[in-house]
Amino acid sequence: MNTKKIFKWTGIIFGLTVLFLIASNFIWLNERENLLYKMQQYVTYSKEDWKNYETNEKYLENAPTEAAQTAVATAAVTDLHPYNIGFFTGNEKTEELKRIKNAHFEKLVPAKNKPSDEDAQAALIRLTQGRLTDVIINQELNIKVGQCYENPNTEGNYNCVSCMILLYNRDKKDWQEAPDGDNFLDNSYDFYQPSEGDIWEAKNLSIMIPYDYELIKKYEKK
Repeated sequence: MNTKKIFKWTGIIFGLTVLFLIASNFIWLNERENLLYKMQQYVTYSKEDWKNYETNEKYLENAPTEAAQTAVATAAVTDLHPYNIGFFTGNEKTEELKRIKNAHFEKLVPAKNKPSDEDAQAALIRLTQGRLTDVIINQELNIKVGQCYENPNTEGNYNCVSCMILLYNRDKKDWQEAPDGDNFLDNSYDFYQPSEGDIWEAKNLSIMIPYDYELIKKYEKK
């Protein structure tokens, strides 16, 4: 075979190889991998790479379905907790203002009967199964309660109110957003009494309430 034929066949083989590689980029083996990606795996993957790949595949198999992910996203959108509008900018601020407007806070009724700081703190200690106790002792923090609003979601209890809370640092004489190192508290909760005169208990917030700027102002460092 002369040199011209060798170059000819080399060119044909090279051309076919290029066409195959281009085509393999459009041949999908599953919703995440095409043929080109799979070939690259076999050429470049080490034993450790394959082990990681198999582990990731197991995670993907057990991942939430699209419907479940949509439900989670919807839950995030319908977050009930209040936020300081000053922390938002641009479109996020516009969306937060719209959320506040749609909540119709003017219809909320300020609660005449609400938990004291000590009542709320004890209720949250029970709700967090004692985790708050360590924060109170070791980080010198206490729960302070702001304005509370009547909540019709009594769930069979005597009454229910919704309140914003904050953590007051006894050492620094200032409030802080969350415990140091482990943020397991929200900034607002429902508080309820199972029966008249009973102790206050706490549960997750079930209605939207406004951000309590006065509470923050009251306990900020002077």
